[in-house]
Amino acid sequence: MPLLRLTEQTVFDPADGAGVLLDGAEGAYYELNPVATLMLKAALRYDTTEEALHDLGQRIDATDAVLREGLATLAGRLIETRLAEPDADTSVSP
Repeated sequence: MPLLRLTEQTVFDPADGAGVLLDGAEGAYYELNPVATLMLKAALRYDTTEEALHDLGQRIDATDAVLREGLATLAGRLIETRLAEPDADTSVSP
């Protein structure tokens, strides 16, 4: 299972590199910058933080520590706003 799962009411459109999240329950609209979009795509695709970091390291010029912190921060905010849910076995952590 991926690191994150979007909640049932959340729609993600990564078009044009700047992702958009729509919370259908609240009617809220969130725009992601290109780096956050790449991070969310990796969290939705990969089962482990290490896999996501490997992919992100090939796309973003940053250290693993910086990428790990960014991924954890993004995941935390999405979970806090109830746009996503962590996988119980493979949660993203700093």
